[in-house]
Amino acid sequence: MSRGNSVVARQKLLYSCGAVLVFSGAVHVFVWLTLGGNWEGSVSWRKPILFGISTGLTVLSTAWLYPKLRPWKWDFYLCGLFGFAMVSEVALISLQQWRGVASHFNNATPMDTLIESWMTYLIIIATLVLMEFTRRCFSSLDAPRDLRLAIQGGMAFLIVSCLIGFLILIYGNSQAAIGADPTTFGRAGVTKFPHGVAIHAIQLFPLTCWLLLRIGVPEQQRWRLTACLIAITAMFLLYSLAQTLSGKDRFDLPFSGMLLLISL
Repeated sequence: MSRGNSVVARQKLLYSCGAVLVFSGAVHVFVWLTLGGNWEGSVSWRKPILFGISTGLTVLSTAWLYPKLRPWKWDFYLCGLFGFAMVSEVALISLQQWRGVASHFNNATPMDTLIESWMTYLIIIATLVLMEFTRRCFSSLDAPRDLRLAIQGGMAFLIVSCLIGFLILIYGNSQAAIGADPTTFGRAGVTKFPHGVAIHAIQLFPLTCWLLLRIGVPEQQRWRLTACLIAITAMFLLYSLAQTLSGKDRFDLPFSGMLLLISL
């Protein structure tokens, strides 16, 4: 297989995995609308819906950027591992919902403990692959200057989101062990808030570049606007971390603080 064909094959593999995940999330939207039930909570159709669509978008974004990276002879296995880990992760989350039990911080039975452990291993695998792709984004990336900055920034935020996810996992398990709420820090801090702020920058930044290009903004100006967007996202991430670690809800702010947040 030629080099070009091998890159296309790896990209198709990732696109297929991403499409399966988004389709799974969409199917669970239909299931939720049909069967009903709460949107919030540890046992809700929200989890297979959001994890399916969100994870699927991440895999699709990885498929899109992969041809822009310097290829490596073992990439087929890396892409395969990444796709398998992401699809399996969402499949286990969906399985727990269909069983009517929590998918996270659940060690009620040996089966629940096994599923929880495997989900952790799968996320570690996926994160390591993403870290390798991120490393290549900063060493060699075939893209215009503004898009290169957007991809590098988006992947960096994605890795930060993954690392925050591991901290949430460690904290949540320690809270669950003592019978406390694993999703709340302090009085009302939402542990998933910072994780959610950073995770989809890899879609937001390149999409912004594309829209600016479509309306005819020059490359230099596109680069500056992308840099500003990255800075704003970083400030919002710092805000989310400060709110969570201080035990406050997402928008538990005085009026002056709310105005500052809106101005971002």
